[in-house]
Amino acid sequence: MNDFELFRFQKPYSLFGNELNSVHKAHEGRIKIAFVYPDTYDIGMSSLGYKILYHLMNEIPDVVMERVFAPLDDLEAFLRKNNSPLFSLESHTHVKDFDLIAFSVQTVLDYTNILNLLDLSHVKLKSDEREYPIVFMGGTASYNPEPLADFFDFFAVGEGENIFPMIVDIFRKWNRVCKKDFLDSISELRGIYVPGDFQIVMDKGTKLTFAKPKERKHVVLKDVVADLNSSYFPIKPILPFGKIISDKAYVELFRGCTRGCRFCQAGTIYRPVREKSIEKIKEEAESILESTGYEELTLLSLSSSDYSYLTELTDLARKLVEKYKISISLPSLRIDKLPVDILRLETEQRVHSVTFAIEAATERLRKVINKTISDEQVIEAAVTSARLGFHVLKFYYIIGLPTETDEDIDAIISLTKNVYEIASRNKTSKKPISMHLSINPFMPQPNTPFQWEPFAGIEYLEEKRKYLYSKLPGKQYDIDFGDFKMNFIETVLGRGDRNLSKVIETAWRNGAKMDGWREHFSYERWVASFNESGVDMNFYTREIPLDSHLPWDHISTGVSKSYLKREYKKAVQASFTQDCRQDVCVGCGINLELGCPAFDSKIPK
Repeated sequence: MNDFELFRFQKPYSLFGNELNSVHKAHEGRIKIAFVYPDTYDIGMSSLGYKILYHLMNEIPDVVMERVFAPLDDLEAFLRKNNSPLFSLESHTHVKDFDLIAFSVQTVLDYTNILNLLDLSHVKLKSDEREYPIVFMGGTASYNPEPLADFFDFFAVGEGENIFPMIVDIFRKWNRVCKKDFLDSISELRGIYVPGDFQIVMDKGTKLTFAKPKERKHVVLKDVVADLNSSYFPIKPILPFGKIISDKAYVELFRGCTRGCRFCQAGTIYRPVREKSIEKIKEEAESILESTGYEELTLLSLSSSDYSYLTELTDLARKLVEKYKISISLPSLRIDKLPVDILRLETEQRVHSVTFAIEAATERLRKVINKTISDEQVIEAAVTSARLGFHVLKFYYIIGLPTETDEDIDAIISLTKNVYEIASRNKTSKKPISMHLSINPFMPQPNTPFQWEPFAGIEYLEEKRKYLYSKLPGKQYDIDFGDFKMNFIETVLGRGDRNLSKVIETAWRNGAKMDGWREHFSYERWVASFNESGVDMNFYTREIPLDSHLPWDHISTGVSKSYLKREYKKAVQASFTQDCRQDVCVGCGINLELGCPAFDSKIPK
């Protein structure tokens, strides 16, 4: 299909594959990798991790990596009608003709997309039904790989900058005859999970299944990048022709977080904390801005206020704004460490909104989730923001948290009203204060202290939604709730075992795809698919006993299960655990297996 023919489809710019800084190589004599993001171009091209690995692998001389995204409906219909396989962007080569098909999966709601893309590519769905090409998966969803274990040859667990080139190196030496020989070799790498190396056993108490090594006596330990200052980072990222979800320049400040919020999976799987130096941040930021012409730069981390050299970072941000005439943002700000100078810089750039993750509205419940900010600090942050000129205050809340009571729900109302009234009295903007509340349900996730907790239930959440709407009327309160049915399915898939493979395939065959999009998601379709598969969906949202085997126990984040249990018990007691970067080691286990630089007092500037 030539470029002219692509104009018949929606968003043809997402199909050309010849954007500025895209990489084009001849295939002959090279290892060919199809790099698949199981969502649309607009979403996939907004992923920093996807961009990093794309450019990293294309710098290897004998490797060519090309992008593949989920097609929009019109292109999919055309491919199916003409029995034509899905193709890559750069060369329009059929995906089935690549040597390796690598999926980057960040959310469980993309699971049906994976099957849809394999089918569109004319690649057999099940690992045991195909010999070639090799199909594998990485990304945050790989920390519980069991629901997809039937479909992938192996999983790459952890950060990809180290492990991806190692995978290719082993592939380079393989004779491409017997897949098992390749999988046997690759299973020796840290972070590689080959489902065939494990047997499935049922926990007698919970009836959940878990994976047990057939021969190896250890779990699969994630791979990490030890030093961000020397790790690869693309300074000439692809510039999309059309608008994507997040079209701006990015630079990482650091990876990892030691705050220890007990509901947060990212705070576990991205440990240990590794910071970039100020000089490295400056070098990368200037290189990207000069090579792309972007007018907006975001400095990324899980907790930006915790960067060790925040004063120097503020100075750098101001210099970049002045030199390149750009806007700059620093997301993930902490109320208890509010960087006033950064906020002042944002208001100077006519940024009108500021976001705070409150999570819980009572101090008791915040202790349960290990987020000990006081109401006074919340009020102070709101007052500071209003005085700086922000007139849109965005608060994130979670409902359905463990130990939640009606008093905690009422506190959302009273705290929101209190913040609005006080901020309104202290505002400097001519516009009225507007409160935007994003309220989402608690979803128990693997590898967190709350992984044993139940999902609150759709009826309970709907009741709280109606109550909060009724108590916060008026145009000054803009409240957005998640789709609770979608959150329910997300919890089921996230905590699932290998029995869900048949459910996912059934759901896909029943028409499920693009489940992360509200306009495509069908709860009724999922209910029917669970019933058809003979699997109880509520089985995966219940409370799990602490001494149970879990479906993801064989995948190690480096944080010990005993630490997660201790944190769970402290949550029940509403007991707080200090941030180990500011206090003593909390014994999470990461320093024993992967190294923990959190206590280095001489992090390079």
